[in-house]
Amino acid sequence: MKIGKECIAFHFDDVKEAREHMDLEIIQDFGSFAYGHALYCWDDGHRYLARCRRCGGYVLVQSSEFHGAIDDDYYTDYFPVCGLDEADKLNRLYSGFAIEASFEKRYLMMTNLRLHWSQEKNSDDLG
Repeated sequence: MKIGKECIAFHFDDVKEAREHMDLEIIQDFGSFAYGHALYCWDDGHRYLARCRRCGGYVLVQSSEFHGAIDDDYYTDYFPVCGLDEADKLNRLYSGFAIEASFEKRYLMMTNLRLHWSQEKNSDDLG
């Protein structure tokens, strides 16, 4: 696949504005497991590559779920990528927890509808 660009949402300062920009369509569903490891954190989940309908940029999305005693917790990470090749490389190199710990650029995280940047403390509760 031709190398593209990252979704411009990752250049916004406001987390809510960034998430509202992303109008994502799934390009490639990677499923739950690849290259001998899970593509999610916690109890279950999956990853997929999406393209933003607004700017044409790419996002690698990792969804995870923790089956708690009372309520399930949901986690979604939005990683800026430049297309299928970069997304596949990240899938090959990193399990769910490892990509969160190793990703060098700022990415968007949502935990139970609470949105925040990976490297900042500002957040927005969408619930």
